[in-house]
Amino acid sequence: MIAAVRGKVVAGGLMLIWPCDIIIASEDAQFCDPVVSFGIGGVEFFAHPWELGARKAKELLFTSDWLSAVEAKQLGMVNQIVSRDKLEDAAIEMAMKITNKSLFALKLTKEAVNAAEDAQGRVQAMQTSFALHQLAHTHWLTLHGMLLDPTNLPAEAARALRTSREND
Repeated sequence: MIAAVRGKVVAGGLMLIWPCDIIIASEDAQFCDPVVSFGIGGVEFFAHPWELGARKAKELLFTSDWLSAVEAKQLGMVNQIVSRDKLEDAAIEMAMKITNKSLFALKLTKEAVNAAEDAQGRVQAMQTSFALHQLAHTHWLTLHGMLLDPTNLPAEAARALRTSREND
């Protein structure tokens, strides 16, 4: 599976691209996970340490800063960077190159790489992260009557959440 990414990829968007085998990004692609700002410890698909390394994962999560396509490639999260107008062509070219390989060998190789990540504890880490993610939602629901911590949200976002909750 190949992800062709342009523009901003935020939180849940990371959950859509990280399971892909190859990520090709346009020069303007940016990546961010601001969920710690909402009082949550990461998105449900928690691949941050595997995609970025532990230190960069902590920085991205702790600060909610943006990661450029160039930095994402340097970290190994992105395979290629191309101009926005060449993005679709680059994804198709990559797909064509891969389809010339043995499907059996591709399947075995994908299984081997995934098994290596799993041997590093990825499955257990994902399960723990998901449980902690749900615990955070329950915590904020108990304290504030909403699934997020409204104290760090921009005022208009907190008002919108409260209004939507009142209208339910």
